[in-house]
Amino acid sequence: MMNSNPPIVPRVDSPTFLVLAYDIADGIQATALRDQHMEGHLTHMEAHWTRYVCAGPMRTDDGKRFIGSMFLLRAEDRADVDSLMRGDPYFRCGLYARVEVVPTVVAIGTAIGGRIWASVDQLKTGGARG
Repeated sequence: MMNSNPPIVPRVDSPTFLVLAYDIADGIQATALRDQHMEGHLTHMEAHWTRYVCAGPMRTDDGKRFIGSMFLLRAEDRADVDSLMRGDPYFRCGLYARVEVVPTVVAIGTAIGGRIWASVDQLKTGGARG
């Protein structure tokens, strides 16, 4: 069983963005594009790995097919996100039909090693808000 009292950790010091990239509807074509550009996609992510809090493919409910990608990125602003994503072969090849970019605050989880708030009152007064 996991510890129910996560440690308090510093807030991620740079703005963070959730990027949800949904594959084109043609599953056969999407699979072909993924396979063709996977090496370049992985090389791009490895070259910029410190910008990713986490990332990975999204799957169908049954887990049998990829339907897109999820990226949780550290970036200065939306333009910085767009610039980083434009360098990714998956974005350049037309794999994604729709992309959502949402500013986020990474507040709790194993990726940051705990939680960013000491108390609920701190959250109410904006102490841990991004």
